[in-house]
Amino acid sequence: MTKRKYINTMISSFAMLVSSMLVASEASAEFVAQSDDPPPSPSRLIFPDTQEGYHVLAGDLHLHTVFSDGSAWPTLRLAEAAHDGLKFVSFTEHDIITPKIRDTGTNKNRSYEIGRAFIDSGMLGLKGMRLSLGAEITRGIGHFNCHFLKDANALNPAKIHYSTFKQIGTQLQVDWNRTGPVEKDLEARFREAKRQGGICQWNHPTFPSSIPGDAVVTPFLERMFKEGLLSGIEVAQSDFIHPAAMDVALKYNLYIAATTDAHLGTTMEQEAAGMDHRVTTLFLTRGDDESAFKDALEKRRTVGLFRDTFFGTKENVGAVINSVLKMSFTKYSPSEMLIGNMGEMEIKNSGPIDIELEILQPGFRLLNYPRFVKVAHGSKITLKALQIDGPNFKGIKVRVINSLVTSHDQLEFFLQAQPFDLNAITGKGT
Repeated sequence: MTKRKYINTMISSFAMLVSSMLVASEASAEFVAQSDDPPPSPSRLIFPDTQEGYHVLAGDLHLHTVFSDGSAWPTLRLAEAAHDGLKFVSFTEHDIITPKIRDTGTNKNRSYEIGRAFIDSGMLGLKGMRLSLGAEITRGIGHFNCHFLKDANALNPAKIHYSTFKQIGTQLQVDWNRTGPVEKDLEARFREAKRQGGICQWNHPTFPSSIPGDAVVTPFLERMFKEGLLSGIEVAQSDFIHPAAMDVALKYNLYIAATTDAHLGTTMEQEAAGMDHRVTTLFLTRGDDESAFKDALEKRRTVGLFRDTFFGTKENVGAVINSVLKMSFTKYSPSEMLIGNMGEMEIKNSGPIDIELEILQPGFRLLNYPRFVKVAHGSKITLKALQIDGPNFKGIKVRVINSLVTSHDQLEFFLQAQPFDLNAITGKGT
């Protein structure tokens, strides 16, 4: 082969390689970076803004990669999140658990560094994804995630790394009474996280626990809450929910989190648990950069989403539900023969999650539904009701069945009707 032929062959091969890479990249981007436009779907957690002007953005505050005890490379975690409609993730590698130490080393910043470079490269259309450097402080009395760190390695100054099941089982034994002599060490780690500008949460708070199923607040934890060294709590994680954590969050003014705590593939774990959507934390933000997500945590503007159930404070859950539900008064027939005034109301759900309602409005007589109705995601229903005072109709009182605002109470609120022209909708018949 002549020198010129060899050069031409190399150029042609290189062009084919670049072309194939671009095709593969475009195909991957199509899989990952789906449009944020409707129709909404549980597999794509995109919500409209609230009436108060907050963005409602989904995120995950508990993720593991191969750099601790997870099975996924950091870039795959980002692709999974983007595919599910998330806008924020925090890589929270175990500080002292490093099973793949021979392959990954001990740098607990590495998953973030790889993820950050991948986002910045523009690959797969992930420029809109926000990423936090986190760490999971792992002790026998409990696990605690810290986010927005500058150096996760500084949370493990002793450079302890357990890399075998035997080491983990013997050196990191679960303390169900949470009375172990590690509180002083934990406090030092929390203070280091705060010094870096981080914010920390209590993970899966009913495990371990001296009372099964209860989030027992020890004197140490209570002091951490009051001193602002622990600011949040997981109410749901993986395929578990910890309702008692709701009351702890409300009592101590903690942000509420729902996370995948993913170790394998998020879709695989979701399907194995029989879930229609990813477990996620909804952030009510004023912007979409990393600082906006941190601000939402600091200001306690979060809502957990687990198995179609929204949980958080009345204000936050109400803001999210009001953002997706809209009611219109569409028909009014005054003095309908035999049955009196009759009206029709249309309730539309523009969110990705079905909303289940109980009608609580006094004197509201439904003709075509019992008092329980479900408004499927991206759909609408029409209610036909009697004894409607058309000129003074404002809306109806409802209870959101698939919600929690305490460990046992559901959200009740007034679903306000959109502005309407009574003359335009009167006399249309039913």
